[in-house]
Order: sequence, then C-alpha cells, then structure tokens
Amino acid sequence: MTTTQPKPRNRLEREIRFLQSVSDRIKNDNGAKADFKRALSGEPTHIRKVYPVVLPYLGNTSEREQEQIWIPVACLSVYYPSTQKIGNFGYSCRGLATATNSEGADRRFRALLDLALADIQSPLTALVRQMKSKKIAIDYPQLLADLRQWEHPNQYIQDQWARAFWGAPPSSSDESEPAADDMAE
Repeated sequence: MTTTQPKPRNRLEREIRFLQSVSDRIKNDNGAKADFKRALSGEPTHIRKVYPVVLPYLGNTSEREQEQIWIPVACLSVYYPSTQKIGNFGYSCRGLATATNSEGADRRFRALLDLALADIQSPLTALVRQMKSKKIAIDYPQLLADLRQWEHPNQYIQDQWARAFWGAPPSSSDESEPAADDMAE
C-alpha cells in the first residue's frame, strides 16, 4: 500500500472551509458585512451580532478560541478580503514595512510578537487596517492556524513570523506543525 504526503494546504482545510462558509453566507448581505466590521471594535454587543453567521461553522471549538481567534479573524477577512496565499502574517508585515518605508511597522511587529493571545486582537486589527490601505495581501487561513498555536511553549509561530519579516529564507519546517510530542501544552 502506498501513501502520499498531504499537500501543505490540506492542513488548513478547516480554516479555509470556515472562512469560505462565512464569506458565502454574507456575500450579498451588506448589513451582515457591517456587523462584522463593527465587531472589530471588540464590543460584546457587536460581536454577538456575528454569532449567527460564525458559530454554526465552529462546531465544538472552545469559547476562548472562538472569541480570541476564529471570530476576530473572520471579522478581519470580511473587513479586508484577501484571497492570496502568501504564507504567514510575518510576510504580510514585511510587505507593509516595505510599502510604508518607516520604522513604525517594524516597531508594531516587534510588539505583536511579544503579546499574549488575549491581547493580540487590537494590534492585529490596526496592522490589517494599514495593510488594507497599502493593498498588502493576507493569508487568513494561515493566520487562523498560526493563532491557534500562538501560545505554544516553543513559540514556533512567533519564530516563523520573525523569520518571514526579517527575510530569512523559510526552513523546511517553517510552514509545518511541530511533532506530536512538541504539541503538549
């Protein structure tokens, strides 16, 4: 029996399916799109308005993951749709730093790497707003997958983002998940 290696994107299947389902559900609903954009404020009243769209696609995801990862990234993807698959968020931040040619993007990126998941939504939203103004691509399925591993003790996601931002060529392990024994949290 022969086995084939899954394509790298297959591991993002759940993330891709979720974002596509949200996009399809609100495609022609400007009111729902407005609800998603208002939910970026983090106000519970606005966030609850997106529940009918996102929660049916999240299954048994913990409330913490819903609030800190899935819903914010869904809101960002509605605010600034970007369908390019460019890699991790570090690449997008590097594009922003190049486009703005300022120290600000570098400073904001460094600060982002040091944040806990619970504190990341506002700075992430600010960066995405800037990326939208400069038309910098964002790989939202990869962002979802990365944020799901943000608090891994090895901080391998932060390392991957930093390598992407400062231009190191990706290693063979950069866009892959750690071994099962590394996943113990």
